Amino acid sequence: MKRRKVIAILTAAAMILGTAACGDSGGSQEDKTGEKDTSEEKESSQETGSKEQSGEITLLMTNDWVDESTDLGTEFTKTIRQYEEEHPGTKITLQGASQQDIKESFQTAALAGGGADVVIMDNSGHAIDLAAMGLLYPLSDLTSAEELVSQYQEGPLNSGKFQGEYYSVPWYMDCCGLYYNKERLDELGLAVPTNWDELSAALEKVKEAGYGGIITYQSAYAFYSFFYQNECPVIDTSGETPSVVIDNEQGTEAWNYICDMITKGGLVESFKEATTWDKVYESFANGEATFLLGGDWCATGVDEINPDLDYGIATMVGGKTQATVLGGWTWNINANSKNPELAYDLIQYINSEKGDPILDVEGKISARKDFDYGKALEGKERLKVFTDEFPYTCARPAVINEKAIDELITNAILEVDYGKATAEEALGSLTQKLNENIASNYK
Repeated sequence: MKRRKVIAILTAAAMILGTAACGDSGGSQEDKTGEKDTSEEKESSQETGSKEQSGEITLLMTNDWVDESTDLGTEFTKTIRQYEEEHPGTKITLQGASQQDIKESFQTAALAGGGADVVIMDNSGHAIDLAAMGLLYPLSDLTSAEELVSQYQEGPLNSGKFQGEYYSVPWYMDCCGLYYNKERLDELGLAVPTNWDELSAALEKVKEAGYGGIITYQSAYAFYSFFYQNECPVIDTSGETPSVVIDNEQGTEAWNYICDMITKGGLVESFKEATTWDKVYESFANGEATFLLGGDWCATGVDEINPDLDYGIATMVGGKTQATVLGGWTWNINANSKNPELAYDLIQYINSEKGDPILDVEGKISARKDFDYGKALEGKERLKVFTDEFPYTCARPAVINEKAIDELITNAILEVDYGKATAEEALGSLTQKLNENIASNYK
């Protein structure tokens, strides 16, 4: 496609500007590509990944994972040093970046021919962008699709799948659940809503009593769940070129349900300012909102603000089917890495039981199918609801520049929330803009 040719030209030009290395052993990926034309050679490559490895690897993480002044950073660093001890001759260098900057930092370095061998990424489409630019190492050169499917939950694994190829290894996962104020529901004689009709009825009664309804992060994140519950993928990625389907019958029904909630005051006023999760926690913890749509991490944020709040967490309400939206982080190998086999071996090590103590620090849940959820949730039983949702957790659309898609959907929701457009007007405009976005990215 023309887009690939343009990216190839840009990548080649960028590589002239920088020659930073990703490791010190093995040949370049360009050399390796020519050696992997047959199935026998690919099998040999996969076998190599299971053997003892040595060399230098650079790992780019968000700052909180490498800050040794914290329990999280201490545990992560401990696991890394343990890997080095078990693999003599291996040296791992840790680099840190902010959560907001990590993708751009890696992308800039990789385009210049350098960058860290391994980088963690949010599974909200970041890997898709990098894979489309040719910056990630295809996992088929290191393992098989069957092996990946046998190891990891489907939603997280598919978040790194681009044009039929896996580029990301899931690390930990989360999903969106329904937080509710127990005391308020008891006061109003309300049961925890389990479907769309019950949620609408609860929001109406909450409003009549003078209380606020739902708070969530100002993005498309939680709203994807309603489309998925109505069997609409928002953007169909099953074909060679993604197709916008948000305005089909199922999508229109989901959109109208969301907009009906909004126009009837279902979203609290502070949603208009909820551009950080801290604002979401505050709204729920201080009693403005009766419900919160968010993942397991919200519990810590709410507890820190109001440890006395009596609240519960339930699965997301169901529509035609049960569904919720995926969150979490993945491991990605730089296409420039000189030792991708070692990089993959390190990822597998951290993802194994030997790396579980890292996740235990903050109660994170591994995306491994054999992960011991019961043990991980000891003392945190109310978070079990999220593991109950895992089998029907769906990744956001695997399209290039998903961030722009998210912004377009969010802006359409805000137009309705501010009363600047009807549901029908907003959906029509949104559909047009989504189609234009897809067309510009898939020329």
